[in-house]
Amino acid sequence: MSRQCGEGDINCKKRHPLHVAGGCVVSLQAILILQGEKDFIVNYLIPYHMEWLQILIRCLFDAGTAAAVFFIFRYFLSVKSHKLIIYYLLSVVLSVAAAVLAGGLIIRFLKDWFIETAASGFLDTKSGIFIMTNLSGVFILLLVAVFSGAFAFLTKRKVNYIQYISREIKNIENDGFGRELKVSGNDEIADLCSSINHMSQKLLEKQENERRLEKRKNELIVNVSHDLRSPLTSIIGYVKLLKKEGASDEEKFREYIDVVDVRLQGLNEMVNELFELTRLNGTDVEMNLEKTDMAALLRHLAYENEILLQEHGLALQNNVTDFSFEMKVDINKIVRAFQNLFDNARKYAKECSEVILSARLEENIFLIQMKNQIKNQETLQAEKLFDRFYQGDASRSDTRSSGLGLAIVKRIVELHGGEITADVKEGWLVLEVRFWE
Repeated sequence: MSRQCGEGDINCKKRHPLHVAGGCVVSLQAILILQGEKDFIVNYLIPYHMEWLQILIRCLFDAGTAAAVFFIFRYFLSVKSHKLIIYYLLSVVLSVAAAVLAGGLIIRFLKDWFIETAASGFLDTKSGIFIMTNLSGVFILLLVAVFSGAFAFLTKRKVNYIQYISREIKNIENDGFGRELKVSGNDEIADLCSSINHMSQKLLEKQENERRLEKRKNELIVNVSHDLRSPLTSIIGYVKLLKKEGASDEEKFREYIDVVDVRLQGLNEMVNELFELTRLNGTDVEMNLEKTDMAALLRHLAYENEILLQEHGLALQNNVTDFSFEMKVDINKIVRAFQNLFDNARKYAKECSEVILSARLEENIFLIQMKNQIKNQETLQAEKLFDRFYQGDASRSDTRSSGLGLAIVKRIVELHGGEITADVKEGWLVLEVRFWE
């Protein structure tokens, strides 16, 4: 049977070169220390005639050395992400090695001088004691200087990189989000740099989104004010006429009442649709999903709307063939979206023209298309059709529409994981809705 890699399986882990190098350096240090201790004990502390004890000590130290190397490599190869720790640990080890090497070279260089001065008795004099005392201090300071210099040299690149990140963060504070830091290496500092870049980009997107929302809110207030003011001005005007002229002229009275009624119905529709769109744009939209045959639902809605379209002089060409496509939807919301598409065609299609409805499967995509001829192709902007309060006529004098229908459709389709697009081709408005399996 094939064995899969587990998270704790060292043999299956990706061995990073830095971890392997760290294991080699630390293991070499351990070998040198343990083997040096073994030779010192065997050669100087154990009498020569006790060979059995010498053999035992050698075996114990060799076994200990092998165990130390094994556990050191096991640790370094099992380290998951502490690359920075390994880096600084290696820097310390190499700096210690440099200091030891420097100390060895100094001792080797001064060895003959020590022997000669000791043999001459100079070291027993006051001058000799003074020189030896101060020489020991100088020797220690020299080792510290070698260690510090080696460590600073080895860690200089990381320190410069950290200083660079600090400067860039201050620049982000001054210049704003969106600034990108240079990612160097593959350790924790590089991961931190990537996280800062990701955070900066996300905050920039959030900031821009808030600006767009603020702009849309202001546009919404302007549009609502405009669309409320126009019918209200008309209603107020007709009410004044009714108060002035009274009900003496029954024909005019009925005409005024009819106009006021139409205006009030338009206002009521706009307020209801605005409320619906605001609710759909909320963060806590409740979706009652159930499996539904979308093709069958379209055929049923086409049958219901065919008569309504005929009353407005429009002919519905239903090309939704007898097939099925099931997906989980909120039936009330999806019916509202499809009905808005039919209503849009009924209100804005060219008189005595066709409305063409079709649906088909393209691989794993359920594509719905509704086409109708339009009168004002030149003024219609397809890319703005799904904006709140957008209407095809620039004068916005159509009292039959709130300009929110297609915005509601777009939001409902998005809540179901689909998308809707609009295009104008040779006098035809083409709306396409796509759902994925």
